[in-house]
Amino acid sequence: MCWSGEASATIAVLGLSSAYFLKKKGNPKEIYLPTAYFVLMEGLQALTYLVVGDCGGTANTLFTRLAIAHIAFQPFFINMLGMEFIDPEVKARIKKPVYIFCGLVTAACLARMLPAYDLLGRCELGTPLCSHVRDCAYRGEWHIAWDVLLNGFNEHWAWYLISAFAVPVIYGSWKWSLYHLVVGPGLAALTTTDLNERPAVWCLFSTMIIALLVNTRVRNYIYVKQWPLWDRLRGTPATSA
Repeated sequence: MCWSGEASATIAVLGLSSAYFLKKKGNPKEIYLPTAYFVLMEGLQALTYLVVGDCGGTANTLFTRLAIAHIAFQPFFINMLGMEFIDPEVKARIKKPVYIFCGLVTAACLARMLPAYDLLGRCELGTPLCSHVRDCAYRGEWHIAWDVLLNGFNEHWAWYLISAFAVPVIYGSWKWSLYHLVVGPGLAALTTTDLNERPAVWCLFSTMIIALLVNTRVRNYIYVKQWPLWDRLRGTPATSA
């Protein structure tokens, strides 16, 4: 299997059309904005294919860095969507602290690109996206892969993973977190052994989120009706899940 810029552009157009469709159907912004944001990565990758492998080129370096910036802001949209599948009263109570935490995580992810190696050290070679020599988008086994000059802060993207998967489970959106885990890093790990390619593949497969959102019947299965922590958040006596 080999992906292309044309394929990424097609996914981007279809995805943005789906986001517009969701908006026109009266869905809340918490549904269509994450959809649009996730597929914007495919648009960026379509542009990247024009210069893929041109390591050292200005456009290649810029698109590589923009891809990491896109990833850094994903926690906001992952949790924006995750909170749509829980009790609205609970969502209203937790929304502000969840977004504050996501902001801190975004800052931690962006900070990885600071060239403060004397202060923060360097990333561990052999971990996702880590390079000590270049910023470059190159061809992986079948899709785009990224080498990125990263420092040693937030090693292994730990805070991103906590915000993307652990935080939704804590506030009760465990079905969403499980679905995301399967269609994102799960499928990426099955289709490429290149750790620098997996984030791009993860983003591609995450467009399957769109299929879930457009199909309301499927979306209904993601809702969680009860979670142990909700009673405490509501200030009511604990009940069985």
